Amino acid sequence: MSDLILIFQGTDTESQILKHQLQAKGIESLIKSEANSAAIAGFGAFGLSKVYISSGDQELATEVAKTFQA
Repeated sequence: MSDLILIFQGTDTESQILKHQLQAKGIESLIKSEANSAAIAGFGAFGLSKVYISSGDQELATEVAKTFQA
């Protein structure tokens, strides 16, 4: 994926659900989890996750994300 665009910020669980919804529409996404990063570094495992998509999928992915957040 190149030209990544942030479309969502939330909990790890919310991000995973959105990722599956995007995948069902044929959209690849990438989750960056602060909780996982913190756990790997030896800190507490809490925080936000961010969902990124390719710029070419922005229009459809944004609609999916808006529906998910409603």
